[in-house]
Amino acid sequence: MAKWMWYPGSLELYHGMLLHNRRTHAKTYADGSVLSNYYYPMWRVDSPKHNSSLFKEATITEGEIFEFYSNADLACAVIDGQSYPVGARIELSPGKHKIYVRGFKSDGFPAYFCKGNVFASDRSWLVSEGDDKALRHAGDSSLYTEPCDNPLEFKFSYKRIEPVSVTRVDGGILWDFGKESFGIISIFGEDTEVLLSLGESYEEAIDYRFANCVINAKIKDGVFKSESCAFRYIFIPNSDKEYSIFADLEYLSLENKGAFRCDNDEINALWDICAYTMLLNSREAFFDGIKRDRWVWSGDAYQSYFVNYYLANDRDIIKRSIRMLRGGDPITKHINTICDYTFYWIISIWEYYFHSADKDFIADIYPDMLDMWKFIESRLDKDGMYDRKPDDWVFIDWSTFDSNGPMCAEQMLLARANECMAKCASLNGDDAMSKRCEEQYKFIKDEINKRYWCEEKGAFIDDYKSSKRNVTRHANIFALLFDYTSEERKESIIKNVIFNDNVTKITTPYFEFFELDAMCQIGNFKYMTDMLHSYWGGMLRLGATTIWEEFDPTKSGIEHYEMYGGKYEKSLCHAWGASPIYLLGKYALGVRPTDVGYSSYEIKPNLMCFGEIEGKVPTPTSEIYVKVKDGAVSVLSGIDGGTLVIGDRRYSIEKDKMLTVEI
Repeated sequence: MAKWMWYPGSLELYHGMLLHNRRTHAKTYADGSVLSNYYYPMWRVDSPKHNSSLFKEATITEGEIFEFYSNADLACAVIDGQSYPVGARIELSPGKHKIYVRGFKSDGFPAYFCKGNVFASDRSWLVSEGDDKALRHAGDSSLYTEPCDNPLEFKFSYKRIEPVSVTRVDGGILWDFGKESFGIISIFGEDTEVLLSLGESYEEAIDYRFANCVINAKIKDGVFKSESCAFRYIFIPNSDKEYSIFADLEYLSLENKGAFRCDNDEINALWDICAYTMLLNSREAFFDGIKRDRWVWSGDAYQSYFVNYYLANDRDIIKRSIRMLRGGDPITKHINTICDYTFYWIISIWEYYFHSADKDFIADIYPDMLDMWKFIESRLDKDGMYDRKPDDWVFIDWSTFDSNGPMCAEQMLLARANECMAKCASLNGDDAMSKRCEEQYKFIKDEINKRYWCEEKGAFIDDYKSSKRNVTRHANIFALLFDYTSEERKESIIKNVIFNDNVTKITTPYFEFFELDAMCQIGNFKYMTDMLHSYWGGMLRLGATTIWEEFDPTKSGIEHYEMYGGKYEKSLCHAWGASPIYLLGKYALGVRPTDVGYSSYEIKPNLMCFGEIEGKVPTPTSEIYVKVKDGAVSVLSGIDGGTLVIGDRRYSIEKDKMLTVEI
């Protein structure tokens, strides 16, 4: 099937350029007026290549008609040395042919659609520098498969939504749409200018001088349509006029192939709300949140990939996110300016391959990985370990660390990045690079255990150069999750860190992803289910319709909406909170790949605190159904290679055959 094609990465750079420059922030002026102002991106935003030249050479045994289309300002097809304009239909005779498609677009990137048989446009076309030197395969996307498609317009779906209530509040009008939404607002009324105050919460919407998003809506010819924005509530202050409002929900049409149900209504509601949170944040790439940033952050996206593997298992959005985060050349700073986010970028590429078996993408992205790795190495010390540079942002999590020196958690991520880079290099036949990274991975892991382990604390400390000997959960969680220390030390970490109330608790769903993954990995499932009820359930009991950026159960009222020094800065729809989908699929249903692309896999279900569970996990080619009820496990899988594990018993799973065994 023909697809639109372009210089690889151009689609992602173009749409990344647009989305990273859409952020606004409301400001109240001295005269009381409120306006939304442009919010400048926190990192360099790269534009796509405005020129590109792609070519294909092939021998055809039968003649074919070749047609060429482009969105470029200037474009041509060069066939066996002769140039043709856009729209030309050229009859190709049997034999050998070499075709170039070339173009320039000043306000975007040139893209090409070629009809034909052998010469239909797809990733088999190669990028040329003009001397037949193939750098890599052409970029394409399953979103753009028709000649009428325009790759400069991102293809969203739309659904009409109506408010569930309209009330008068403090002299104004308040519309409630019932749950968090993202889309285009339409307001109808007499021609005038009105202020729309949007809120994820009731309090934010009516407190319009402090709301995150306000719109000066100019109703003309009876209607105003907004740009796409986040809201649950819409408030027009100080108005006695009549208006009608509806919205068009804007979303990416991804099929939720995963499912989960149990006999606990709160957990079922939580799974649904997590899925809805992912729907809203799955766009050109994986957003962090739909209200405030609407940006693509590598740490946030890393977790979204894992949720996606257990929900939609859509490859394209992961690949778009990875390319968008990579940006253009030259590399001068860490991804999102955060060193750990660069390490996650490397790790995520191997994890993508492990879950998808998409070797083509690994080959396509490998040159970009090499350039990123050169940058990483330029920021390391003489031993190849990471120490903070003056312009690096060391994040890990919103918590207090002893972070003046080389942090343990960063070394954990660097070791894992070396481990994953070694595997990707080997996959691409770069044995020298693979060996170098493998050796460095082992070295860093050993040094972590030598430098950062504190016998007195029975845990890894933040900074071995510091006299504070400070212990936080984060590095110790990584040690459990990545299996970077001994079994004896793991037991010590569980006792002295995880179950030690004197060690600061995790307050973000972001790092709960890692903590709960680690605890399930070592078999402590009660810890996870207790957290699902207390932490995520706490948000639901406060009326959350999507998962929040952060939750502290000790807060009350509008304190829950405060963050970064702002009254309503906290995002109430944040993708990094959707990890229960991943955790319940992997550890309750018990489905996990044990080799690349589910060529082998295990199903090891666990009822945890539930009386019964049922659900599906998507694989690259099919779904796996699991049900545990009345003392029996039933499994139906659309792929070979599976093993059902019940205690010390193991059962082979046959494709498309229901397997039922007693627990």
